[in-house]
Amino acid sequence: MRNYFEVKYEAIWRVVILAALGNLGATSAARGATGQLEGIVISGSRAAATWADTGSTVSVITASELEQRQIRLVSDALRAIPGIAVSRQGPVGTVTQVRIRGAEANHTVVIIDGVKINDPFTSEVDFAHLLSAQVERIEILRGPQSVIYGSEAIGGVVSVFTKRGTRGVQVEAAAEAGSFSSASGAVAVRGATDSFSYALSANALKTDGTNVSRFGSENDGYRNQTFYARAGWIPSSSFALDASLRYRESKSQFDPQDFGFPPAPTFGLVIDDDRRSAGDQLDAALRGRVITGPIEHQIAFTRTQSDEDTFADGNFAGGFAGQRTRFDYQGIWRFGSPIVPQTLTFAAEHEKQRFESSGTSASSEQNQVRENDKTGLAAEYQIRLPSLTAVTLSGRRDQHQLFEDATTYRITLAQPVGQRLKLRASYGSAIANPTFFELFGFIPDSFTPNPALTPEKSRGFDVGADFAMSNNGRLSLTYFSADLRDEIATTFDTATFRSSVANLAGRSTRRGFEVEAQYPASDQLAVWATYTYLHSTQPDRQLEVRRPRHAASAALTYTLSTAPAVLTLAVDYNGRQQDLEFTTFSAERVTLRDYTLVRVAGSYALSRYWSITARVENLLDQNYEEIFSYRPSGRAYYAGLQASF
Repeated sequence: MRNYFEVKYEAIWRVVILAALGNLGATSAARGATGQLEGIVISGSRAAATWADTGSTVSVITASELEQRQIRLVSDALRAIPGIAVSRQGPVGTVTQVRIRGAEANHTVVIIDGVKINDPFTSEVDFAHLLSAQVERIEILRGPQSVIYGSEAIGGVVSVFTKRGTRGVQVEAAAEAGSFSSASGAVAVRGATDSFSYALSANALKTDGTNVSRFGSENDGYRNQTFYARAGWIPSSSFALDASLRYRESKSQFDPQDFGFPPAPTFGLVIDDDRRSAGDQLDAALRGRVITGPIEHQIAFTRTQSDEDTFADGNFAGGFAGQRTRFDYQGIWRFGSPIVPQTLTFAAEHEKQRFESSGTSASSEQNQVRENDKTGLAAEYQIRLPSLTAVTLSGRRDQHQLFEDATTYRITLAQPVGQRLKLRASYGSAIANPTFFELFGFIPDSFTPNPALTPEKSRGFDVGADFAMSNNGRLSLTYFSADLRDEIATTFDTATFRSSVANLAGRSTRRGFEVEAQYPASDQLAVWATYTYLHSTQPDRQLEVRRPRHAASAALTYTLSTAPAVLTLAVDYNGRQQDLEFTTFSAERVTLRDYTLVRVAGSYALSRYWSITARVENLLDQNYEEIFSYRPSGRAYYAGLQASF
């Protein structure tokens, strides 16, 4: 087993080449048997780095952890990560937002196999549509990251890596059914030869759902079909090509808030109504890598396009469509000596966005088409000193068609202390440009855009320590602090009952503390726990909504010694948080009570190829709200069958 901090230069060179291939796909992050953290962090810097050299705060969720807890949605996996708050408008399939370290939902960048999937219209990702099937691992990078990922990366980045083909052919299939007339299925085929790999998968989920409203009895259902395809060709160690395609089609039923006039007793509350949405998203990428001497060249073309239509009482009520086309070049020069290895990276990016909205008639104010272009130039320098101190310096300049040029930067430090402890720190800046929706997204009788908005700007730092235990355990402690200026907030006009958006004067603050621990108590029992303290305020010192001050998670996984079975108990605690309610014709604050969600899961291997699964979600049948007036589902039971050949 290699020492965690003392890795020879030649080994680093080999691992970085593998990481470069991982940037075209995914490289697993391993945990050493003696507790020394090993592996590659893809998302923490432009040139992939080892855990020892990573000064950023990164958490990793592996495929085995997803399966042990039988997590079917990426958003449910993120609930257990420190610093993350998840808000869902009721049962599975309803709008789901993820906020990192007190930032807004559109301050989270989501990458799947190297493709940014944030909706070009809202700059958000609706996590309701992200299934966890075929996921190899998830990396969560917290803190300002615009220097790498551009606009929106104020809170952090969620990077999802899907499974790649390995030598031979692998076939996997799974089917599951349960409460609320729910059913899901998945099939995947993967394989590889010496130079070629491929992976194909199809995944589906359907549920009749539950009633989101406090009134009536109409259930709100959901349908999701997601398809993946990817292929890689590596004829030599100096050349590689990779292509990927992801397509998602979904249909959701939902209930609106009552803003009718004259007002009814249900004014401002969610009411039963026949509302539906139908959407699809296509994400495609083609990437290439060439090594010429000490320089590695990476070129990528990516395309994201999404469409979303809404219907009221069966009639078309409006639609939005967005496209993002992006070209990237990155050159990585590795030099120095085995004692002082260094890396210099240059990058150039060009992105073109297009937004189109349509109303219910040819004369609707919703009918419009908007476009913009932006170009970014960046550089990053990495060095490991003889003292094993790892330093990363990064800078970026963005030129935007609609806004002034912006400069962002970042510095990270990682310092080993002995064989088991790593101290780390990072400081950086980030921006979030106003979204197409905020600038131009007119909705009749509901929302008025504000084309005079300016970008949000953030600076923040974190300091932390990672301790690797001798029994493969790990403890991470992190303190973070960030300031946000020109925060974009929703405003309400009580005379017209319309909402809009505006930049807030002053400074918004986010402060907090994160704890993450993994402890294998024995060969059979593993314990995992996290805790987050967060204080996130607007310039007027009011708390930001939908961000709990206290959040915690714990999971116990027990592998039976007398049978091929695994049992898992997982608990997610969400503390009290504030939200907005509109029952008095203006936005008033309301406190949502805390809640605890308990999940029990078990699996049993019938043979080498077949296994059965079962789980109970919301075991305590908690009655709670993550968003004011939106009811989630209660206790639910599921059972399934899996096959792997």
